[in-house]
Amino acid sequence: MILLSESKIDYKYSNIYNRIDNLEPLEGTFLFLMKKLISSRNSIYHIRYIKYKNFISSFSRLLIIFLISRISQSKIVWTCHNIYEHNIPSKRANIILRLFITTIVSDIIVFHEDLLKYLPKNSLKKTTVACFGDFKSFIENQKVINNDFKDKYHKWLKSKKSSYPNIVSISAAKKNNLKLLIDGVANTQINTLIIAPNSKIEVPKEASNIFIYRNFVFSEVKTILNTKNNFIGFIGHENISVPTSLYMYASYKIPIIAFNIEPVNSIITMYQLGISIKNPQELEKAYYTILDNYDTYVENVLFFLKENSWEKSALVHRDIFI
Repeated sequence: MILLSESKIDYKYSNIYNRIDNLEPLEGTFLFLMKKLISSRNSIYHIRYIKYKNFISSFSRLLIIFLISRISQSKIVWTCHNIYEHNIPSKRANIILRLFITTIVSDIIVFHEDLLKYLPKNSLKKTTVACFGDFKSFIENQKVINNDFKDKYHKWLKSKKSSYPNIVSISAAKKNNLKLLIDGVANTQINTLIIAPNSKIEVPKEASNIFIYRNFVFSEVKTILNTKNNFIGFIGHENISVPTSLYMYASYKIPIIAFNIEPVNSIITMYQLGISIKNPQELEKAYYTILDNYDTYVENVLFFLKENSWEKSALVHRDIFI
């Protein structure tokens, strides 16, 4: 079965595709994919993120995919990663494109049942819930060294007379509530590392316990996550999605403090991975509560990864693709 992947086949979907027998995933330019879609009858066109330059171009692109798929008798599958796409600035455009795509696809995949309520009721019968899995091998294989980060980070740790941070936030997400974290730790003794590429959020000058780095970091992340000291991961995603950072922290047995928004709050509550908070005033208490019960949270994280694996996700996808 030929599967045409509109997005680059990344670590997440290579782990899923490679576990499905008789599946031939292909990636390429839009023109390449359209030629393949025309010539490959009964194939699968897999959309993961809504490509966006402007509303008209995105709508036209989806319409072209739909018309060609009808000609080739192929089916379109949409993996809904985010209810609100990172790259679509308009909430209204997001909603209209989301509604349109649900009408043209044969199957929809989401990564948590909380996302179902944001889809039209008439699309629920063709929607399936899957999961991610362990991200440790991906992190461990990152080789690119960022000497600028290393120098600044170690200088900051030295100034705090510490060998590790107390809270870590690692995310390139654009819709990321870092203000909740910064305001929550600004007047505390909680040393906080924030890696947020391209973030423009300001950190108070007096908050010397916060180190923010605004570019990408690769190899050094595994060193940070592999520390044997007890620290906590922070998730501030607010685009209604299952962030990969949740699985990243879980892969290193790290409990979590998160912004209280679905589906992250549902996952954290169900598996007791940490604590969800609504405002900065709750953060310090959440931090010390987790620290006092750290081993219990670690056990919960291990159970979460047993229940949510690439193998289980591949089985769900196989039933849709094959």
